[in-house]
Amino acid sequence: MKTNLLLLFITSITFNFCYSNNSILVNESTVVLDLDQSKELYFSFAEGDEIIFEMEMVKGKHIKEIKVIEMPTNTIFTEFKAEQINKKSISIRNKGIYKFSFYSSSLTRRVCKIKIYRIPANESTKNFNTNWRWEIKRDTTYTAYQQDSLVGYKTIKYQEVIRELKETKIEEILLLDRLEKVHSILNNNKSRTYLKVDLPLIETSQLKEEKLIAWSYWIGVGKESQEAYKRNTKMIGDMAKGLASTYTSPLGAYAVGAISDLIVANTGNDIEYFFVNDYQNVEQFMNYQQFSLFDKGKVINSYGKKDRPNNGTFYLCLLNDNNYTPVEVDVKVVAVKEIKIFENIIYNRDKEEPQYITLDKIRMNINETRVRVPVE
Repeated sequence: MKTNLLLLFITSITFNFCYSNNSILVNESTVVLDLDQSKELYFSFAEGDEIIFEMEMVKGKHIKEIKVIEMPTNTIFTEFKAEQINKKSISIRNKGIYKFSFYSSSLTRRVCKIKIYRIPANESTKNFNTNWRWEIKRDTTYTAYQQDSLVGYKTIKYQEVIRELKETKIEEILLLDRLEKVHSILNNNKSRTYLKVDLPLIETSQLKEEKLIAWSYWIGVGKESQEAYKRNTKMIGDMAKGLASTYTSPLGAYAVGAISDLIVANTGNDIEYFFVNDYQNVEQFMNYQQFSLFDKGKVINSYGKKDRPNNGTFYLCLLNDNNYTPVEVDVKVVAVKEIKIFENIIYNRDKEEPQYITLDKIRMNINETRVRVPVE
């Protein structure tokens, strides 16, 4: 028993003596870690080196995890909840880069002091440089793929159908032509009335397109207004034949801007008129209530043109503010629409179509990775 204790004592003395004389300090530093934080230190070691690792806590109870890893992934030492590591010996089999990793999951800061020594295997590695440097590693791979290669062109004959405009014409549509009697205020009948106007339907198909250019109106009171409109009709008839054959009424010509003015009557009784969008407002007008409108006037004789509304129905409301005299109102409304007629024309065409063959090829891929390597 005494012999064994003596042998252990002699061995310990011998190890400490060799350790103190042969060991080379690689790193002495303080590691500070906060919550969920890690820190890594990297060093190069020679083949046959022996690492002596020491760790002492300065602040905090322990370090959650300490690892020594032979790069890239070979773990050669692990210690969990490390409080102190005293002269831990780690043998190095391969020359390379070694990572010392420290990790803490504690809420409070952890501080420890570390020392890392190396004991060279022999004199040839005594002055081994433990620093490291970055090196670019290139990895070459090859990928097979196919590619179409142009070898020429081939003439292809085909037919193309093109829609072409065949004819454009103007159509004039008489929407309203009426003599409307509007009673006086003191008459037993109401001194107000209304007329309904239906705008023409617009047809659209592949070979036909219609568009409402505008609609125009004539509102006049009495015989004088009727005579004025007759003079306008005669004026249109006396104009150029092209115009006369296109437009059949003064309002049609005025709607598209072929003429700028019409003859009107300047004497006689007047009438109030209101253009209204819908029948609900017509009822409010007839019942002496407030109503909505999109145009109004008080005239003996008047005319005009509009491009809105361009579909559906609207109403013309008439009001006679004369106490005793009824009036006869001449009302005309004309719409003008443009009609385009198309036809499908077939054309014989040629086109150059590319001809390809598929080639098997190989692509070289070079991937560059930055890695740590020993300085020497």
